[in-house]
Amino acid sequence: MDPYTDIVPDDLGEVIRKRIRERDGDSEGRPAKRARANTDALLPPESDEQEINEPLKPEDDLENYDRERLQKGLRYINGAAKRKITPRTEEFLKMHKEAYKAALDGQSPERASCAVVQALDKIYYSEAFFFKPRESAEHEHLMQYVKLRRLDLLANYGDYLGQELQEIRADLNAAAKDADPKVREAAIKLGRPKTWVNIVDELAGADIGNLRKQVDVACAVLGIDPKHMLWLINEWAERNRFFHCQIRDYISDCHWPRLAKQLHRDLKELINVAPDPDTAASYERVLLSIRNEYFNVKSRDDPQHWIPNDKACKLIDEKIEREEKRARK
Repeated sequence: MDPYTDIVPDDLGEVIRKRIRERDGDSEGRPAKRARANTDALLPPESDEQEINEPLKPEDDLENYDRERLQKGLRYINGAAKRKITPRTEEFLKMHKEAYKAALDGQSPERASCAVVQALDKIYYSEAFFFKPRESAEHEHLMQYVKLRRLDLLANYGDYLGQELQEIRADLNAAAKDADPKVREAAIKLGRPKTWVNIVDELAGADIGNLRKQVDVACAVLGIDPKHMLWLINEWAERNRFFHCQIRDYISDCHWPRLAKQLHRDLKELINVAPDPDTAASYERVLLSIRNEYFNVKSRDDPQHWIPNDKACKLIDEKIEREEKRARK
C-alpha cells in the first residue's frame, strides 16, 4: 500500500510528497529515516493537558503553527486514534502523527515541517473525505457501511483465496512425498479432512504453538511468506463463516450449541434484515424447521435451553464411531 496514493485522495498525494521532500531533503521523494522523539516527551505533563475532541481547523499562515498549536494537534490525534475509526482514517492518522512529531522535534518548529502538517491538516479537516461522525448515530451508520464493504470484498474475491489455499495444500502434499518427517507431519496437520475453519479454530486454541510451527514448516518448503499464509487461512475461514453453509457444518460436526446460538440470533434479527415482512416470514419457517429437527426447545428465548433431540444424539454417536475407525487405521 502506498500511503500517498491509497490513503490520500486524488492528486493531493503529490502535494504531500513535495512537502516531505522539502522538509527532509530527499530528492527521491521518500521520507528520510530519522528517529523521532517519544510522543510523551513532545507534550506537556499530563496534568497540563486539555482533552481535545474536535479536529483543529488548519492554519492559513504557517507562522501560526507554534509549539502550543502543534501540541494541541498532536493531542487531538492521540485521542482520535483510540476511537473506533475506519482503517483508512487510522492509516492517515499515523502519517499525520509522524508529521506533528517531526515538527515538534526541535527547539522551534521548522517552516518546512509545519508545511507538511498544514497540508495534512487540510486533508483531514475535509469531512467530505475522511469519515469523522459528529454523533453516535452517524458513527453506527459508518461502521455498518464498513462492515458491508468488508462482506462485499469477501463475496467478490473469497473464491480466489480458497483457490490459492487449495494449490498450497496440493503443493505441500507433493513436497511431503519422500521428504523430511517434519514436512510430512505439516502436510497431515494442514491437510484434509480438516477444513481451514477448523485450522483457524485450532490456531486460536491452546495448542497454537504446535500448529503455527507446522505452518512455518510448510511455508519454508514452499517458499511462502508465513504472514501471507496465515492471512489467507484467516480470511478464507472468515469468508466461509459468512457465505459457506455454516449451518450444514454445525450439523455435520455436531456443534449443537453453536447451531442453537446461530438460529436464535437469526430468528431474532430476521425482521430487521429481511427486505420485507413476507421474506422474513418465509425465512422464519425455514429456520424453525431446522430448529425443530434437531432440538427439544424448553425456552424459545434462551438457546441454552435448546436440548439436542434423539436425532441430534444419534448423529453424535455416528460421528464418534467414524472418528474411532479413522484412529484405528
